[in-house]
Amino acid sequence: MPGAASRSLLIGPGTDDDQSCSTESIIYAGLHRLTSAVPRGWGAWMTTAHPALGLTGICKSFGGVCALDDVTLEVQAGTVHGILGENGAGKTTLMNIIAGLMRPDSGRMEIMGVPISTGSVRAARSHGIGMVHQHFKLVENQSVLENIVLAAGKSLLPRRPRKLLQDIDSWCRKLNWPLELDAPVGTLAVGRQQRVEIIKALCGGGKILILDEPTAALTPAEVDELAAAVASLARAGMTVLFISHKLLEARRICQSISILRRGKVVYSGSIADLSVEEIAEKMVGVKMDVPRLTPSARPTQGPPMLELVDVDYRIGKRRPPVLKQINLTVRPYEILGIAGVDGNGQSELAALISGAVNPTAGRIVRRSGGNASVPIRVGYIPEDRHKEALVLPLAVTSNLLLRQYRQSPFARWGFCRYGTWRKHSTDLVRQYDIRCRRIEDAAATLSGGNQQKIVLARELSQQPELILAVNPTRGLDISATAFVLRQLLEARARGAGIILIHGDLDELLSISDRVAVINSGALTATAWPQATPVEIGRLMLGGA
Repeated sequence: MPGAASRSLLIGPGTDDDQSCSTESIIYAGLHRLTSAVPRGWGAWMTTAHPALGLTGICKSFGGVCALDDVTLEVQAGTVHGILGENGAGKTTLMNIIAGLMRPDSGRMEIMGVPISTGSVRAARSHGIGMVHQHFKLVENQSVLENIVLAAGKSLLPRRPRKLLQDIDSWCRKLNWPLELDAPVGTLAVGRQQRVEIIKALCGGGKILILDEPTAALTPAEVDELAAAVASLARAGMTVLFISHKLLEARRICQSISILRRGKVVYSGSIADLSVEEIAEKMVGVKMDVPRLTPSARPTQGPPMLELVDVDYRIGKRRPPVLKQINLTVRPYEILGIAGVDGNGQSELAALISGAVNPTAGRIVRRSGGNASVPIRVGYIPEDRHKEALVLPLAVTSNLLLRQYRQSPFARWGFCRYGTWRKHSTDLVRQYDIRCRRIEDAAATLSGGNQQKIVLARELSQQPELILAVNPTRGLDISATAFVLRQLLEARARGAGIILIHGDLDELLSISDRVAVINSGALTATAWPQATPVEIGRLMLGGA
């Protein structure tokens, strides 16, 4: 396979006339003209009477905890089938079984009416099953093509490079996605990285595609692009399993759904037969309402606890500033919401507020009780809980004590007091409804919603004066989302000042006292709650 350094190859739509290649890449440049729109063999797949995927009596337990209980469902070819449920309902476990990453304790799986062996990735890929995980499985310092080659398996056999490039170009054309094969994956935006993951999965077979929380980290425009691509795949006969917590998106994209609750299928059928409220009720078992800020008067707010005055921030002396002339004030008893499309400086702003980096210009003032000389207690809920908030191999109790394990009463004379650790952790697990078998279990064994509850419990239990929350509900189900928003509202009622940086405009507006919009590194105040969501959305896209 030619190295990425010797090739500049743009593949997919729009590459016929405007491609610039080296000598080696010219060898491959004509391949895209040889491919067809629909991969060979799809005609028989689309006309068969058998369901594309059939599951019968699938059961799976982990150490005595039942994750899947007699799951039986059928998915027809050429449809987008939603898999919905709370965090911990068994969705990801079921998808891992379908993709061959796990072996069920019992049950049978059929593809087009033919039983296949479970617990084998090779068997799943040979039957055209590909999976795109919520947390991408990409090597960021490798190129797009190298990542696809790594997943292709027997990629070093003769003629395999030619066939692989042909497959890549076929799928890129089918989805109308141009793909720069020599670009390092780490330099791509999240939406582009997801495209690489999807193309990687499709090149493995292209009959059943599993998308696990595919919109969790996408901008609204990228969600629209993904919805169009999924619809295109379904029209061509592919079966798409779409796992999501966003019910409105599920209703928009899926034709049918299966709802899991505590490992059991409680509904399987057309999504058009259920309203959003009915879907939520079946997922949780009770009626759910998203918490909203009540218009009651706030107590006297007092002096600002955080001020950013004419703050600039740049990475490197010769680069333009990432943040420009940021002015921001937060007082007690209020939630300041910061809306914006991802990639407009939110991460850098969070790093400045949390103290991880220093401003290039301007000043940041933090006051505890109005006194700038007293350190302020800050609770930080970062965007990526895996990279920034949790040590996944460590136990639940260790993650709950990451900030305090050296402090009294959790340590004395340099020695940890594990009895106090256990009591404190048990109390937090009960208070924040963290669902785990034992507090000694690794945080990695918990669902995403319960991992997020660990972060919330650790940060909020210390009664911080200032709370910085960045996309705190990303990837969470409706129940966990409601829990997180309710905890923020309770912290506000205690007198905390809260900065909520969130990509979900509906959730942000539901609990924010004031709203500002960040676009291209500049922060613009809005008249919320007098301003309308449409006006705020226009500011997010750079409008006046």
